[in-house]
Amino acid sequence: MFSDFFHSFYYCILFIGAFAGLIFIRRVNAPFKWLAVLLTATLASELIAKYFSTVLHVTNSPVYHIFTILEFIMYAIIYHYFFNTKFWTKMIIYSILFLLFAEILNTIYLQPFHTTNTNILILESLLLIFLSLSLFLQLRSNMAYENLLQEGVLWFNCGVLCYYSFSILIWGFHSIKVYELKNPPRIIYSLLLLLNGILYLIFIGTLILEYLKSKHSNRKV
Repeated sequence: MFSDFFHSFYYCILFIGAFAGLIFIRRVNAPFKWLAVLLTATLASELIAKYFSTVLHVTNSPVYHIFTILEFIMYAIIYHYFFNTKFWTKMIIYSILFLLFAEILNTIYLQPFHTTNTNILILESLLLIFLSLSLFLQLRSNMAYENLLQEGVLWFNCGVLCYYSFSILIWGFHSIKVYELKNPPRIIYSLLLLLNGILYLIFIGTLILEYLKSKHSNRKV
C-alpha cells in the first residue's frame, strides 16, 4: 500500500479524506454530505481491492467493475443537487442507466471481471466532464453567489473537470496494452495516483470550506 511516494501520497490523502468525510458529513449541505460518502466509499473499495490482491492473491478487477458504477451514482447525486431542475434530473438518471447498461455489455463481450474495465472508466470520465462543463455554464448565468470563489461547488467542479480530463488520457494509454511489455512505463500510473490524491485534497478543502460557511451562517442567526 505504501510501497513508494505516489502510493503513500494517494493512500494518506484518501485516509484523511475519509476521516474528514466522517467528521463533516452531518455539518454540511446535502450535496457535500454525498461528497463525504464518496470519499469514505472510495477508501472502502480500495481496501477491499488491496485485500483481494495482497491477501487472497487474486485479481481485484471485479471490485473496480462494481465500484465504477457506484462511484458514478454518487457523483450523479451530487450533480443532481447542484443542477436542481427536472430536466437535469432526467438527464442524470439516463446517464446512470446508460453507464450501467454499458458496463453489463462491456463485461459480457469486451472486458470480463478478471480484466480492468478501462472502457467504462473512460466512459465515466466523459460523462463527468459533460456534467462538469454543463454545471459551469449554469454557474456562469447564476447570480445567486456573491463570491463564487468561496463556493464549494466551484472547487468541486474544477477538481472533477481537471482530474477526469486526464483520466481519459491515462486509461486510454492503459488500453493500448503497453503495460504488457516486459518493462512497461510505470510513470503513467504514478501520475494517476498523484492526480487522484490532488483530487481528494480538493474535495477535503471543499468540505472544510462548506463547513466554515455553515458555521459562519449559524453564528449570524
